[in-house]
Amino acid sequence: MLDEIKAKLKEKGFRLTPQRQAIISLVINPGPKLTAAEIWGLLRPKHPDMSLDTVYRNLTLLTELGVLIPIAGAGKDGTRYEPVTHSRHHHHIVCLKCGEAACIDTCPINPQFLATVQNQGYQLLRHNLELFGLCARCKPEDRCYV
Repeated sequence: MLDEIKAKLKEKGFRLTPQRQAIISLVINPGPKLTAAEIWGLLRPKHPDMSLDTVYRNLTLLTELGVLIPIAGAGKDGTRYEPVTHSRHHHHIVCLKCGEAACIDTCPINPQFLATVQNQGYQLLRHNLELFGLCARCKPEDRCYV
């Protein structure tokens, strides 16, 4: 995947700086989906001159290049980033307490709804559906949520 990202960056005229490479290496690895602040915190020991703004700019660029998918979270800084490695379209459920995001490997969007959007004159490029709740670790045992 790293080679594909490098090619996309080069094609669009962007350099692969050491900071950008560090961000890419972190977000394309399997594991938890991270926020910009978490990425910054993990990279600061090796890149003390890297600002949080640099992380945000690079995440925005990688999203625009189609390399990352932003997963909306709670609050303005709750967005997590997932590499585009899934071969199938999918959605997410996000824990409002700890921020964990899990993939839902199905799409509940009705094809008729998508056709309606296209009939309105829009060319649909992609869509996201984020569900919000409490994960098994954060959910109180004595409550039932529906």
